Amino acid sequence: MFLAAMVASHLHGQFTIVRPTKPGTYVIKTAEDLSQPALVLKGNNETIDLKGMVFRGSDPSVEPEQRKGLGVRISGNNLTIKNLNVHGYKVALWAENCKNLKLIDCDLSYNWKQHLKSTLEKEDLEDWMSFHQNEKNEWMRYGAGAYFKNVNGFEVKNVKIVGGQCGLMLMNSNNGLVWNNNFSFLSGIGLGMYRSSNNRIMHNNIDWCVRGYSDGVYNRGQDSAGILIYEQSNKNTFAYNSVTHGGDGFFLWAGQSTMDTAKGGCNDNVVYGNDFSHAPTNGIESTFSRNHFVNNLIRECWHGFWTGYSYDTLISGNVIEDCEEGIAHEHGQNNIVEANKFNWNKTDIHVWANATQDPNWGYPKNRDTKSRDWIIKDNTFHGALTHKILQANRTQGIKFSGNTAFGGTFAVADDVTGLVMDATCLHADTKTELPKNAVAVNTMFEPMPKQIETPKWNAIDTEKAFGKDAVAPLAGGRMPFIGDGRRGRKTIKVDEWGPYDFKSPKLWPGTVREDGSVIYSIMGPAGSWTVKQVEGLTVNVNKGSVPGSIMVKAIKGSTEQKLELEYVGKSFVDYKGNTIKAGQPSLLSIHRFDLPIEWQISFFPFDEKTEDPRTQYDAYQKRAARATIHVTKSRLDYTGYGKYEAGVPANHFGDVAEGSFTIKPGEYVIELTADDGVRAWLDGKIIVDEWHYQGPTTFTVKVHLGGEHKLKVNHFQLDGYSALQLKIKPAK
Repeated sequence: MFLAAMVASHLHGQFTIVRPTKPGTYVIKTAEDLSQPALVLKGNNETIDLKGMVFRGSDPSVEPEQRKGLGVRISGNNLTIKNLNVHGYKVALWAENCKNLKLIDCDLSYNWKQHLKSTLEKEDLEDWMSFHQNEKNEWMRYGAGAYFKNVNGFEVKNVKIVGGQCGLMLMNSNNGLVWNNNFSFLSGIGLGMYRSSNNRIMHNNIDWCVRGYSDGVYNRGQDSAGILIYEQSNKNTFAYNSVTHGGDGFFLWAGQSTMDTAKGGCNDNVVYGNDFSHAPTNGIESTFSRNHFVNNLIRECWHGFWTGYSYDTLISGNVIEDCEEGIAHEHGQNNIVEANKFNWNKTDIHVWANATQDPNWGYPKNRDTKSRDWIIKDNTFHGALTHKILQANRTQGIKFSGNTAFGGTFAVADDVTGLVMDATCLHADTKTELPKNAVAVNTMFEPMPKQIETPKWNAIDTEKAFGKDAVAPLAGGRMPFIGDGRRGRKTIKVDEWGPYDFKSPKLWPGTVREDGSVIYSIMGPAGSWTVKQVEGLTVNVNKGSVPGSIMVKAIKGSTEQKLELEYVGKSFVDYKGNTIKAGQPSLLSIHRFDLPIEWQISFFPFDEKTEDPRTQYDAYQKRAARATIHVTKSRLDYTGYGKYEAGVPANHFGDVAEGSFTIKPGEYVIELTADDGVRAWLDGKIIVDEWHYQGPTTFTVKVHLGGEHKLKVNHFQLDGYSALQLKIKPAK
C-alpha cells in the first residue's frame, strides 16, 4: 500500500503530517542532518504525480550555502514519480533500496552549493573537492539534486538540476537509464557514480559543471567534472551527451581499493559519441582501468585524454583538437590509439614512465606498471610544422603504423625501445626527421598540400565506420550538443557561487588598462541599466543598455570602492533560483575593500626534531628571534607549495608578521587563512589560536575597529601545501 507523508510542518518540536490537495508552494524546513525529510514517498506499484506543487526547504532569500536538510525520501518498488519540484535543501531527493524507480519530468534545481573562496585573481585551495570515499555517504557533504543508493532498474528522464553544486549522484545503483536530462551550470559534479554498473547515460546536457577556473589566470578545475566515475563502476554506457566546459569533462578513477591492491578498477565502460570540449583540465581523464573511448569530440582542453596507468584501453575515432596535449598517458600497457583525428594540438600523443614510484604504494607492488606495447595506427595529425606528433620516454614497444601527418615532429628519447614505424606518410615542406631509434618501414615523405581540410566530427556513425564499437541512439533521444555561439573556455565565468549561466544580468571585469581603469561587461538578457551608487570610483557613463559595458577607475587613496547599477529588462532567474519578473528592478554591484596594511615579515627555518613549534615552543621562539630574512609587504597573502620568499625553504619554516593600519569606525571581519599553525593578535589581544597541523582553513573574527590598530601573526609551516592570508572586510 502506498504511504505518502506529503508535507511535514514543525510544531512545538513535533512533526505533524498533512497531505496537500491543492497546487501551491510549501515551505518545509527539515533537520540539518538529513534524518527528517519534508516528504516520504514509500510504497509499491504506484504513480505519484505532484504537478503544480513546489516544495522548498528555505526562504527564497537564504544564501545557497545556508540551505539545509532533505527534501524527499523515496523507497519501494515500481514507483513512478512525476512533476516533482524541490528547491532550497542540502539534498533535494534521496532514493534508497528501490527497484524500478522512475523519475520523470522533475525539477530539482537551486539547492545547496558552496560559497567559493577562489577569486578571479587567485585560487583558494579550500575550494577543492574530494570524492575518494563514499562508503558512508561522504559525498553528501557536497549536497545533491538527487542521490540514489541501492537503486536498481531505474529511469531518470527529463529531469532538470541546475544552479546547485551536484546533480545526480549514484551509489551502488545499477541497470539504470538516465536520458534527456539537463544537469548543467553546477559548481561540482553533473552526474557521479560510485560502485554503480550497467547503466546507460545518454542524450543529456551536462554542461558548465565547473569551478577553479579564471580565464588566463589559472585552470585547476578543483575536481569538478561533468561526469564522475569512481570505485568499481563497470560496464556503463555513455553516449550522445554534451559534457562541455566542465572542470574535467569525463573523470574516471578506479578507486582506493584498486590503488591499494591493483585489483578491480572501473572497467569495460563504453564512452561513445559525446562532446567533452572546453575543459580547463582534461576532456577525458581515465586512470588505472580499461575502457573504450570511441568517436568523441575533445576540443580546447589542457589534455584531451589523461589516461595514466590504464591498460587494454581503446581510443578510437575521436576528434582531438586545440589541446596542450591530445593524449597524455603514463605507465600504460597494451593500449590502442587508432583512427583518431588530431588537429592543432601542441603535442598529439605523449607516453612515458616516471623514473621512480612510491615504494610504499600498493598498486605498483602488485602490478606491472611499465610503459609498453602501444599500437598507434591509422590516425591523422594536423598542426603546426613544429608541433609534436609523438613524444615518448621510458617506453618499450610502440607500433606506429598507417598514420598520416601534416606537419609535426617527433620527440622520442633514447630510452625508448622497440619503436617500429610502418606505412607512415609525413607531409612537410622539408623532410621530417624520424626518431633515431625507430625501425622505419615504407615511410613516405610528401610535400605539404596547399589546402588542408580539417576533419569534422559527427556523433552518429552515419558511415558505419565504428561497427560493434558504435552505440545506437535511443528512440526519442535528444541530440543535446551546443552550437558554436557559446563555445570556448572564455565563456567559463566562475564567481563566488559557481559558473555563470548566461541567463541573468551580470557585471564582469575585463583586463586592467595601463591607467588602472577596468572595463566591465554588462551581460545578460536585453534591458537597460542606470548607475545608482558610486563610491571610491570614477565611471565613464551613468546609463546604458544590456549587453553593454562601463569603465571604472579607483580613486587614488580610496580604501573602499562601490558601484551599484539598477537593471531593468526581461524576466530572469537569479543565482538563488528566484524569478525576477520582467520590468522589476534588480541590482548589480561591485564592492571592493582594499585596506593598506604595512607588514613587516620575518622568516626563519626551524629544526623539526629540536624546534618543533607544537611541542618545543620555547626553542622555536628562540629560533624566531634569530630570523635573518625580513621583507616589507602591503598584503599578507601567501599560498602554494613553493618558497614564500627568496631564501625561505618550502617546508619547516616559521614567520612572524607585524602590521599597522588606520581605518574609519565601524564593524569589520578579519579573515585569517592558514596552513599549518597560526596565532594572531589585534592590539595585543589574541583573536585566533590554532597552533596545530592543519590543511588550509579560514578563521573569521568579527571586530569593531576605528582609528589606528596593530596586528601580529605568528605562523608555522610543516610540509606540503602552505597558506597564510589575512583580509579585513566590512561586516555585512
